[in-house]
Amino acid sequence: MNDTVQQVVKQIANEALALFKAILEDDKTGRNDKTGKNTLKDKADDIKLKVETGDNIVIKLLYDDYLTYLEKDRPPATGNFPPQDKLRDWALARNIPADNGTLFLIARAIWRDGHKGRPVLASLAEQIEKKFATEWYAKLFEAMIDELNKCFNEWDIL
Repeated sequence: MNDTVQQVVKQIANEALALFKAILEDDKTGRNDKTGKNTLKDKADDIKLKVETGDNIVIKLLYDDYLTYLEKDRPPATGNFPPQDKLRDWALARNIPADNGTLFLIARAIWRDGHKGRPVLASLAEQIEKKFATEWYAKLFEAMIDELNKCFNEWDIL
């Protein structure tokens, strides 16, 4: 992979990270109906970016797994209680006691009340698809064509 393609990949990765952060900071997506506040805004800084290059290019946006729990609606009084080990870090970050009794009560309240889903990951996937369709495929194509042109010029084929 040439330098131009690597630069385009890094640009795409950084733009994908910015899209993810913008989704979390957007009150439309991040607002918790129970509190009326965007409870995801402060999590934007927790997202990490990792780009792996080799035979395949892999862009990884790393985030806390609680987002997968928030993605879908949770109807009241259905399914199991949320796992207490997943609530522990959340409670500690908010200076809430993280003893088993408190975590049990929080898990029971979530189970009892349920919550409306916040489609954070679905919104991200949709926006990434749009960016590929409108910008990113063209940038990658141009970078690869530039590399081919350089090779042909070096070989005096053209």
